[in-house]
Amino acid sequence: MSEQAVDLRSTWSVLRRRSRLLLVAAVLGALGGLGLLFLSPPPYSSTSEVLLPSATQAGSGKTGGYEADTQVIIATSAEILTRAGKEMQPELSPEEMERRVAAEAPTESILRITAEGPTSVQAEDLAAAVAEALVAYLEDSSRAVTSARREALQQRLDTLTASLDSVNAEIKKAAKRIADKGRTSAAGRMDAAALSDLTAVRASTVLDIDALKNQLAGRDITYGQVPAGASVIQPASTGNRASFVADALMWVLGGAALFAMLMTLYLLVTNHRDPKLRSRDEIADAVGIPVIASVRARPPRSPHAWRELLRGYTPDSPDAWALRQLLHGLLTDSWKEWPTGEGFVLVVLSVSGDDAGLAIGPQIASFAASNGIATQLRAAQQHESATSLWAACSHASTREGLPAALSVVTAPDPLARVDLTVRLVVLDRDTPEPNADLVAGGTALLAVSSASVTRRNLADAVVAADQVELTIDGIVVANPDPLDRTTGRLSPVERAGSPQPRPTPITALPGAVAASGASAPAGGPRRPASKGRKPG
Repeated sequence: MSEQAVDLRSTWSVLRRRSRLLLVAAVLGALGGLGLLFLSPPPYSSTSEVLLPSATQAGSGKTGGYEADTQVIIATSAEILTRAGKEMQPELSPEEMERRVAAEAPTESILRITAEGPTSVQAEDLAAAVAEALVAYLEDSSRAVTSARREALQQRLDTLTASLDSVNAEIKKAAKRIADKGRTSAAGRMDAAALSDLTAVRASTVLDIDALKNQLAGRDITYGQVPAGASVIQPASTGNRASFVADALMWVLGGAALFAMLMTLYLLVTNHRDPKLRSRDEIADAVGIPVIASVRARPPRSPHAWRELLRGYTPDSPDAWALRQLLHGLLTDSWKEWPTGEGFVLVVLSVSGDDAGLAIGPQIASFAASNGIATQLRAAQQHESATSLWAACSHASTREGLPAALSVVTAPDPLARVDLTVRLVVLDRDTPEPNADLVAGGTALLAVSSASVTRRNLADAVVAADQVELTIDGIVVANPDPLDRTTGRLSPVERAGSPQPRPTPITALPGAVAASGASAPAGGPRRPASKGRKPG
């Protein structure tokens, strides 16, 4: 559970540290979603309604006629869509019509057709075309059924009429025989019985003929009325974008969320692979040396900017207090009694390419001079990454515009009598090799900025310093992470238990043979303090 909490806290720290980048990603995503919305805007939609009337059956109260669910299928069939697509300008294919047209039956006798189009007019025209195509199709089908039925009824009427004529002829013949032979004779009685049956058949035939004539005339009193044709009861409505606001929000918020999520994954992956140290505790644990101060640095980019920093460095209150505490911890009244002209010697080491760490030494010197301490800033060991600073120091050696208590030199000055000498040493990041003559006889600090060095860089720098018998007594962190709540001030127990204790060179190990330029293994006792005097 504790490991999970640490992971969540570190993840949250990464995201908060890059909150501006996440915000930029979200804004870009929102703009991208908005751009896609305008490139592919939501279509306009229009609706029309078709009435599907039903026929009332006589005596039953039931209805018959069109079935709405079936008509939904018919309205979206290829037959109807092809008819309607041909009426559009330009003509639409059945596939395009399928994507744009939908139908539903809100009631048993109403069919609602919804059509979409890139413009309001096209949506209206498409809804109207589909409704009219459906009505025309239903009318054609109804006419086809009625014509076939009328033909069958007419054939049956002709048959019944012929049968009625035959029955009437037989009735006349029977009546004549009865009149000739009389009803009392045996033949008369038979003709009278036949006449009675023929009369009944004639009556039935006459009724059937009347019913057929009524059906042909549209007056079917037995099966009810023939259903009337379908009709458009609601013309195509005005095309509109009812969901434009919702679609816009979806595209904008969706794009922002997608870009922010992708940026979050990218930051987490790159942070996991990034070996650079960010927090004070990570920096202190890397080599087992405590962080004694944290200062905001403003690394200049040109010789002129460096000279301006030396002439008038004015830190804000938190940085001023941090530098004051640093000087109080290093300097005591004992420096006044030192016979050497350099006074208290402070060696500030930085790693090449770390501009913020490089600015720590000049800021300490300028601040000390502004507080009345006679200070000398000596550009001791140079690196090509610090060329602009060295150029500024060379020009500033004339003391032009510098505070009275500050002097800047690039070579030892035996005549100078100062209270504090700050030696600047820039070590190569890959092959740190401090000059023993330039770093000897002083108290050493390592100046690094947050997220600028790795564990290996720090270990290499400390090992290189230890090989020339220089003890690094503390670390000054430049530009600490604003979200870092650690201090980096290790107790002796914590320092002894750190994962990478302070390294000791091979030359200090018993029985070891020193190899020129070889890296020292981690572990082992710490080398005693450097030869330089320390106050108090």
